[in-house]
Amino acid sequence: MADQLIKVITKDEAFRAFAVDGTKLVQEAASSHETSRLATVVLGRALLATEILAQATLKGEERLNVKMAGRGPIGQIVTEADTKGAVRGYVSNPTIEPIVNDDNQLNVAGAVGNNGSFQVTKFAPYSNPYIGQSIMVSGEIGDDFTYYLTHSEQIPSVIGVGVTMNPDDTVKAAGGFLVQALPGATDAQLTELNEKLQQMPALATLLGNKKGPLAILDAILGEQNYSKLQAVTIGLAAEPSKEAYAEQLATLPSSEIQAMIDEDGGAEVRGKFSGKRHQFTAHELDMILQDVLKREAEQKEDEGSDKDQ
Repeated sequence: MADQLIKVITKDEAFRAFAVDGTKLVQEAASSHETSRLATVVLGRALLATEILAQATLKGEERLNVKMAGRGPIGQIVTEADTKGAVRGYVSNPTIEPIVNDDNQLNVAGAVGNNGSFQVTKFAPYSNPYIGQSIMVSGEIGDDFTYYLTHSEQIPSVIGVGVTMNPDDTVKAAGGFLVQALPGATDAQLTELNEKLQQMPALATLLGNKKGPLAILDAILGEQNYSKLQAVTIGLAAEPSKEAYAEQLATLPSSEIQAMIDEDGGAEVRGKFSGKRHQFTAHELDMILQDVLKREAEQKEDEGSDKDQ
């Protein structure tokens, strides 16, 4: 089954919530980027939180970009998502070595850092981008998204994301949730929600249940205490084709393409977001070069005509 994000509202209309099982998504991202065990956990958490944020704050053809720079050894974390379930991202240091806590668990906060910035840029058709900013408060990813929503978007929220790894460094389970208080929520309901969040089992345990994301919602909101509003299939954003990368190469000066042919005998293009590699042989580059040389010659002719006038 495909990974899925589910949106619900409680029957008393006190909360709305989102839950996601993104195990396959995170494993695919890890394979594409060839991430280390720790980088897989960091990138996985960021991808899931970004998709949840997109579903909670965007509409129509809008999309968003998240940049986290906590000044930790993993470097910058960049993710993007839209309303249709497509998400992508990367970390600056995908091969980061393990950093562990005193209890020998992977130290995500130590890798990410919490002395930096958190920025969300929203893009909408026919309007200028909107940029929201906050600070990194913990480096645990979920806490940082929660802080952004609460302080920048002014929405009382809690986001939790988790990635559990197998001994062979494959992804065992990856998921997350968002719960937001609606205007009618009472103090008593908020207190009860907080207690359930404190007592809920680990996300990996819940996702082992055949109910998938619904098991997370049951643990937080109570079984049969909510109404399902929407289900969205999520996955990695489509990778640009080799032809698209060829078009990008064709924007380079002819001297740079010639250097690739002479010095390297070809070129390898790697998608920053996808991690996938595309090889261009010397012959393929030469075909691109001929088009570039033709374009440059036409530009020189146009410039000469302008001077004559």
